[in-house]
Amino acid sequence: MAGLLDLVGFSWPGGSPENTGLIVAVVIGAYLLAFWVAGLVWTSRDIRQRSDDPITQGVAVLIVLVLNLPGWVLYRVLRPTHTLEQLHERRIEEEALLYDLRSVQICPHCGGRVREDFLACPLCAVLLRRPCADCQRPLEVGWNACPWCGRRVEREASVEEEEEAAELEVEPEPAPAAAAALDS
Repeated sequence: MAGLLDLVGFSWPGGSPENTGLIVAVVIGAYLLAFWVAGLVWTSRDIRQRSDDPITQGVAVLIVLVLNLPGWVLYRVLRPTHTLEQLHERRIEEEALLYDLRSVQICPHCGGRVREDFLACPLCAVLLRRPCADCQRPLEVGWNACPWCGRRVEREASVEEEEEAAELEVEPEPAPAAAAALDS
């Protein structure tokens, strides 16, 4: 058969079928070796982005080093889901949300959300703050002075306070001379 191929001008690649098989085996082996090394490098880089623990990093690379492609698949199944950067971003987002939740004020009467510059609750209309007479900034109900302009706050008596004051007021007794004049 080799003579027939020589007559046509075609020669066996590699000189003979055995040599061709050896060349194909070397090429496939080099490809598998390159694939294995690439898997090791990729695993090493990936695990460093996902964990700071050197033992975890070493075990991940060792799994791929020993088990090759099945080890790489096993690593992909077992690796941490998120990178350290993603975890850091998530922590920052959670801290920002917690800060926002702490800064949200709640109406003491109805529990609705109010902002710190609201004078009254928009849901139940309870008085939360009152404006300063001079600078018009919102003042908390219990404050005795404006922290921005220093003006003393005049407390408005509530209905309950007025009722208590009326109960405590006692009519003065008339003087004895005035009482004698009234008797006569």
